[in-house]
Amino acid sequence: MNEDLKLILLEMRQGFKEVNQKFDAIDQRFDAVDQRFDGINNRLDRIEKEVDGIQKQVVKNSESITELVAKVDEQATLLTTLSIRSIAHEGEIRNLKQIMR
Repeated sequence: MNEDLKLILLEMRQGFKEVNQKFDAIDQRFDAVDQRFDGINNRLDRIEKEVDGIQKQVVKNSESITELVAKVDEQATLLTTLSIRSIAHEGEIRNLKQIMR
């Protein structure tokens, strides 16, 4: 009976070794997955920083475009005013020429 117990103990130890080996393999897989997640997390952090930078640049560009549109509108108004004055002056010059004839 003592031999039977030793055999059972030996088989149990062998079984525990196999289970431990499987757990070690699973731990290694989890470590690999953790490393992948860390890599993905680092990439996401970098992408978020890039997106933040792009968003800030878009805001600056939008503000610049708004300023340019305002200046173009202002210059269009100025050109319209100058055109009207030019037409009025041409009319006055014609009138003066007719008077002088």
